[in-house]
Amino acid sequence: MDLSSLNTRIDNTIFKNLRIGFIWASKISLITIMLITVVIWIDFFNTKNNNLLLTTVGFSIQALLFALGWLFFAHNKTLQHYKIVSSSYALLFGLTWGGAIINLNNLGHAYVIVEIVGNLLFLVVLLSFYAYRTAVYLATIPILVFTTWYSIEDPRFDLLFAFTKLAITIIIIESGRQLLFKWFTARIKQEHDNKRLLKQLAKISFTDQLTQINNRRFFDFAINKQIINAKHYHHPLSIILIDIDYFKLFNDNLGHVKGDMCLKSVATTISSSLLRNTDTVSRYGGEEFVVLLPNTDNQGARCVAHRIQQNVASLAITHPSSDISQTVTVSQGIATLKANQLPSQLIDIADSYLYKAKELGRNQYYGT
Repeated sequence: MDLSSLNTRIDNTIFKNLRIGFIWASKISLITIMLITVVIWIDFFNTKNNNLLLTTVGFSIQALLFALGWLFFAHNKTLQHYKIVSSSYALLFGLTWGGAIINLNNLGHAYVIVEIVGNLLFLVVLLSFYAYRTAVYLATIPILVFTTWYSIEDPRFDLLFAFTKLAITIIIIESGRQLLFKWFTARIKQEHDNKRLLKQLAKISFTDQLTQINNRRFFDFAINKQIINAKHYHHPLSIILIDIDYFKLFNDNLGHVKGDMCLKSVATTISSSLLRNTDTVSRYGGEEFVVLLPNTDNQGARCVAHRIQQNVASLAITHPSSDISQTVTVSQGIATLKANQLPSQLIDIADSYLYKAKELGRNQYYGT
């Protein structure tokens, strides 16, 4: 497993997960703060409470912050320094709800409603921020501090009860976070392994086992794709069909082991002759190879063919049965895509030009 790519994938997925969590937490918080505001107005409307208006203003500011957080993360699908932003928002989230708990206590609801809101917030934080431990605790600590403080202040409970509840809450939050994070990373690893396996299977299915270059299946797939691109973007496209001269005689004279070595060497040389990442060579069948050259006109393809011709000659592989040279040579047919031309028609033209190169004496390239 490529650990660097896996870690990158986990890191990217953590932000995506946090982003969704922040949006959800902001929505839940906005709805909750609005409901609490409605409830306290119903509860205190007919009573004289000097803190009611102040509390409502505070809740309105908090609701605005949650709304802005929702909009921010909904708009920003990628962030370069997401950990800093996430930590900042988590702390703001915790402090905002800490302020809400103070307001609730000032209204006289004290322990009961503080406990209800606190437990709800712990659940929201855990489900929303579990992918990033720092965010969990930056959001949780302010809420824990205020809920614990009001537990201490409540005359029904002693100090031991307050700190026991604090310890149990922290244990539940951390164990729940670890459980969720293990599930989270396990799913990412499984998906990463599946994609890596599919990539390997695709590579195997597109690779010629002898020469380790692309095979005919790859070429059939690639030429269709490149013709679509060439027509869409109005770019030229050329192919070169290559045949090793007198290869059957080479095999008959020197044996198939030497023949396989010759095929490997020629395939490697053709591949190294292609200077752009977009250019590909495939084994077309037997001793034939085909080069696919996107965004290349006929003149550019002739330059590539010339380079291949020279590089194969520089291999100086002895060919005792050749009628034209003492070493292995290649003949090449060059074809450039024309309007409304099908892949089979382009290949047929390259094949006819390859045949023409052989007619003219082999060890050369031909194309118009």
